[in-house]
Amino acid sequence: MTGKEVLSDSELEALMETVAEGDTESGISAAGEYRLFDFTARRQCPLEEYSALHTVHEKLSFQLADELKSLCRCALDVVGADLEVVSLGEAQAALPELVALNLIQVPPISGRSLVVLPGETLSGLVNLYFGGPEKGTSFKATRTHLTPIERRVNDLVIERFMTSLMLSWREIAKLAPETEKFETNPDFLQMGAAASQCVVFHYQIRAQEWMGSLKWLVPISDFEAIKAKLGRVETESHTLQQDQPQWESYFRKELLSVDVDISGQIGCQPMSLAQLLGLRHGSIIPLDSPTDVVLFVEDEAFCNGEYGAFSGKKSLKIRGLAKSDE
Repeated sequence: MTGKEVLSDSELEALMETVAEGDTESGISAAGEYRLFDFTARRQCPLEEYSALHTVHEKLSFQLADELKSLCRCALDVVGADLEVVSLGEAQAALPELVALNLIQVPPISGRSLVVLPGETLSGLVNLYFGGPEKGTSFKATRTHLTPIERRVNDLVIERFMTSLMLSWREIAKLAPETEKFETNPDFLQMGAAASQCVVFHYQIRAQEWMGSLKWLVPISDFEAIKAKLGRVETESHTLQQDQPQWESYFRKELLSVDVDISGQIGCQPMSLAQLLGLRHGSIIPLDSPTDVVLFVEDEAFCNGEYGAFSGKKSLKIRGLAKSDE
């Protein structure tokens, strides 16, 4: 009997569980007959052995949001979708035509995993990084190559993602992620057999009207080395959850949507009371062209900037935060 004819432990478990529940007929077939069994119907079963993955998945979304906000210097949010288990073949078939594929190693997780950044997401992140409108840019789906700037932003995002991995997983294991290879052609990937299963960690990146995505694909067999730690949530994690109520994450998200009044003082001119009383409709007050402008948030000095224009609109280029008197 060849290796391909032997069922894996997870496949045997799914088959026996289904027979026990009566979902599959267990009667003996006539000689030479066989019945097909759909293992994909039980594709979520492996995650039951790694219950802590759901916890670190949520933590990673918060940590990644903080890292990307620091990188792009703008308000954004990262939301983790439900974990999925799919075959590597399915995951590869779902990749967009223009995509950044980053192979990384994350010991003590064995093997190699894949971080996927679609070209459209990179285009939007480039726009956010350089201070463009948060609606994102118009993305040309016909493009076949990433621009050098998109490649550079991809590298920066991967660095922040690996930092987020270390911080969000530290209660489970001390990860030491490092990049191995960058690709844009899925055919050159060497992740394993197409039928092997992988866990998909999917994160949606949102900045007002713009939305992008990042996916981390990990072969489920690669978690075997730390399976004992992933099968339960550590005591320290339980303590952390008790100290931080569930509504904390809700308020963190809602705070980002609070409206504040922003104003900029572009110039001032001393004027006598007589001159003030003499102002009429159409009066002109001469002001020197501003260079440095102070930006106020709710009447409190927030940052200093340079007055100018961007995309045909009067704009302020941030130079640094305003110094506090306290």
